[in-house]
Amino acid sequence: MFAIWGLVVLAGIFVVIRFTGLIDHMLPAGDPPNFTFAPDASVPQSRNYFIVCPADRSPKTDRRMESPKFEAAVSTLTELLIETAPAHGMTLMSGIAGSKPGRLYFLARSPVFHFPDWVEVELILPETGNEVTFCLFAQSDYGSDDIQQNEKRTRAWISDVIARMGQAG
Repeated sequence: MFAIWGLVVLAGIFVVIRFTGLIDHMLPAGDPPNFTFAPDASVPQSRNYFIVCPADRSPKTDRRMESPKFEAAVSTLTELLIETAPAHGMTLMSGIAGSKPGRLYFLARSPVFHFPDWVEVELILPETGNEVTFCLFAQSDYGSDDIQQNEKRTRAWISDVIARMGQAG
């Protein structure tokens, strides 16, 4: 009987903390990663990240995919990334200290426990033509393994963007 009562009390505490927003204050997001997208870039030792990048800018890791190319203006891709992010649990963060031009920073939180993940997107202007692409680095703030949550969210988001915008080539 005491065990059941204890579980009810713990569940009640969790519900109050989770749904009043207190958990977001208990698990602060910290600073975004400011990742360097280059073939010789070092990747984290932990397995709590995912990278999307063109092959010529991608670091060597098994936690990556090649980014799609779009025949569109950079502003169009930027607007679509911002527009579709909330459907995948991400919020655009602006005014980040130390942020680099041409980068977007999104904060994602896991559905149940609201663990924060940073998603950093660097838009890549086309050297010739009008094929625009991007690099993306998604990393959990807490833990050493994200159980592929960053990869799942990123792949779903990119699929959504591709479906809405179309892919070049």
